[in-house]
Amino acid sequence: MKVIRKTAFYIVASLIALQFLVPMVWMILSSFKIDSVIYRDISTIYAVVPRFGDLTLKSYQELLSMYNVFRNVLNSLIYASVTALAGLTVNSLAGYALARFHFPFKNAILLFIIALMIVPVEAIILPLYLVVHELGMINTLAGYLIPFFVNVMNIFLFRQHFLSFPEELIEAAKVDGLTEFGSYWRIVVPASLPMFVSVGILTFIGSWNDFLWPVMAITKSDLMPVQVALNAIFSDTYNIFTSHMMAALTIVTIPIIVLYALFQRHIIEGAIRSGIK
Repeated sequence: MKVIRKTAFYIVASLIALQFLVPMVWMILSSFKIDSVIYRDISTIYAVVPRFGDLTLKSYQELLSMYNVFRNVLNSLIYASVTALAGLTVNSLAGYALARFHFPFKNAILLFIIALMIVPVEAIILPLYLVVHELGMINTLAGYLIPFFVNVMNIFLFRQHFLSFPEELIEAAKVDGLTEFGSYWRIVVPASLPMFVSVGILTFIGSWNDFLWPVMAITKSDLMPVQVALNAIFSDTYNIFTSHMMAALTIVTIPIIVLYALFQRHIIEGAIRSGIK
């Protein structure tokens, strides 16, 4: 009976996995086909099974001759990396302070942070744009990046994580002469590496996929992140066809796939420890 349940579980899990994998396989294969072949194969098994005689780099060559997609990918890599690193610093320190220190209005601040977690970004995006515009920071990296260094969800996650951190380790570090920040940097951060990696990757992916704020804050083509560039590419109905769209989407998806492949273990460990599963 146990073997049957286990077999059934793996069958269901495999079917669910295929549901997510098949569209990605179709996208990648379609990026190597011309449009007529894509629509010829779309209702057959060859939509997801390659026939090597039909595969070509033509769509990539044409796309890259019209749009500098790799520049936009590089922009997004830089923006997402800066946002993740700065966010880890700011949010982890805030979470550490809320977990470790006692100061006036601490509980009120924590309640305010929890309340902000339910406020959608769309509710604050217009006031945020007006503030950034008044400061003359539209089309600047500071205006684009700084407003999203602080993330209330990440502050809360770090706070919850640091609440369970062994007090004895921090006290022992202080006995050895470390300051509070020294204890945080030399003891807490290394011991909490899976948590930092997990939050950092989630922040990176969130920044990579973000569209609403970038399309408002960045209008210069050479500064555009990849999601805004994709919108411009897909809007070009005269020059861009299905194969070009699939090629652009494949280029954009590759960095995220590589990220998950490299840090899968840390993502799982951090998710379990932080309770975000």
